[in-house]
Amino acid sequence: MDFKKIFFRILFFGILLGVLMFVVGKLFHLSQHALILALTIAYMIFIIIFLPYQYRKGKLLNNKMGDLMQKLYDGKTKEYIAGIKKLLNEMDNDYFKAILSINMAVGYTAEGEFEKAISYLENIDANKIDKRSHMVLYHNIACNAFWAGETKKACIIMEMHKELLEKGLEMAYSKNSFCETFALWYFAKGDRNSGFVYLEKILSDKYAKNMDREFAQLIWAKEKLADGEKKEAKTFLEKIFAETKMPYLKEESSRILQQLETERL
Repeated sequence: MDFKKIFFRILFFGILLGVLMFVVGKLFHLSQHALILALTIAYMIFIIIFLPYQYRKGKLLNNKMGDLMQKLYDGKTKEYIAGIKKLLNEMDNDYFKAILSINMAVGYTAEGEFEKAISYLENIDANKIDKRSHMVLYHNIACNAFWAGETKKACIIMEMHKELLEKGLEMAYSKNSFCETFALWYFAKGDRNSGFVYLEKILSDKYAKNMDREFAQLIWAKEKLADGEKKEAKTFLEKIFAETKMPYLKEESSRILQQLETERL
């Protein structure tokens, strides 16, 4: 919920209501006591109606997002994206629109459309979101840039927002996806030991979401291939191919396995 925007709406309404009641008081020659009482009652009625409405609106959006996230985890990425687009078309709140756009990009990431994900993310007005959402936004741009092969761009983002992004490593709901991006960053810098340490954090977390674990497995497999350790890489790739519901992960693991088979022949 955008509490800052709600606060300013309440403040604006209070000022508007005060001006209106002042005019009414002058017209009907109300006493100062009667005017203050009427203003207080009107303001309280507004808050009693407005706050529950905003709460219900936010809760309804959360419920819809919960249903859509389940579609994403089930690999129904196109349905997920279509659902987010529908919510975006219905939304008139800039903050919620920005959050929905961030979530939209996740769907394109799962489909392997990293450039499209970046495009959505870079079109978000950072002034419309809070500090925590900034963290998620910059992380998602960097992550997709790494996967898209835009390594220099991703590294610049990581350097610029390092302190902010490190906070994502401390949050239960985001730590594994942030570990993935930090792993990609350290591999890009040539610090392979740190890269594998971040991946191990994901793979050893029994509560890690399948999507986070499988992306970590794919990175691990690719880096092991770079080290010439084809047997270990193949084990990870076969596991991903057999278990993943994510379109990109299925396609990419299949592509690399076929390439390994061709090389063997």
